[in-house]
This record gives sequence, C-alpha cells and structure tokens, in this order.
Amino acid sequence: MWDPSPVTYCQPPTDCGIAKLFENANLLDSYVADISEARTQRMRDLAVGALGHPPLSLQFLLKLRDILVTPFGIRTTSSLGKAGAKEDRVEFFPVIKESSDEIILGVDDRHLDFRLSVYRKVTPDRTAIYMTTVVHCHNWLGRLYLFAITPFHWMVARSALARLHHRLEAKSS
Repeated sequence: MWDPSPVTYCQPPTDCGIAKLFENANLLDSYVADISEARTQRMRDLAVGALGHPPLSLQFLLKLRDILVTPFGIRTTSSLGKAGAKEDRVEFFPVIKESSDEIILGVDDRHLDFRLSVYRKVTPDRTAIYMTTVVHCHNWLGRLYLFAITPFHWMVARSALARLHHRLEAKSS
C-alpha cells in the first residue's frame, strides 16, 4: 500500500453532502490531503483515482471479505458491482450523488447504511480533498461486521487518498 504520509486524519467537513448523517453514526471518519493537481479534475475522476485499481493486498482483502460475509447475507463486492450501470458506479461502489465538488458513493442494506464522500474544498492557497465515511448500523450483524472491518477501513481509506495524491502529483512533475 502507498505511504499515507501526505494524508491526515481530520474533522469531517460540515459543509459536505453527507454532513446531515454524522449524528449517531456508528463510524465517522475523515481524511484530507492537499492535492494542487485536483483543482480542475472531475470528481468522478478523483474518486476513480483514489479507489480504482487497488493494490494486490487490498484486492486480496476484498476477496477474503466476500468469502467471509457471504454466509451472513451481506452483499459481496461483485453483487454491488452488478447493481446498476457501470457509469453509475466507481469500482463496485454505487454513485448516490455527484456535483462539481463532491461525489457521494454508498449502499443501503438491511445490516447497515454506508456513505463515502470525496469532497473538494478550494481556497486561494489550497486544494483539499476530503474522504469522509459514515456508517449507520441497523442490527447486531451490522455492528459485528463494522467491528471486524474497522481496522482495515482506516488503513484502506488513508491508502486510497494517498494513492490519489501520488498519482496526481506524479503527473505534475
């Protein structure tokens, strides 16, 4: 996985499109990276840059996850990827909403609801890209699943944003 050093843990941006979901979340986290090259990119391209073409270690973890969750009726990444047209997804994540400065991905399931916001905040001296995750569990199975994946989630979320940073900064040099 990529060195996550350009990525820092931060308070979730209160002006992003999923802010109304922050209250009573079972998981809420946010990471930020300054990426000057992201100023003019389409949000979908930024999301694909972060989440697309994951490293082999993450691909392995996703396959292992799918094997482990199938007996419990939790949707697999392949079943999520088959829902809707390809242009309505980023990798296997369905697109909920897209604007000029944010793309929201997510899934509502009987065990939990999940949202991921990739949000761009531009100021005269900075282009910040935030990746914010919100999860609301509906039952014990959702809470058990979240407990099991949370340590990996932190690593994967930081790594995804770091990959985007490295990809875009490499293009500019």
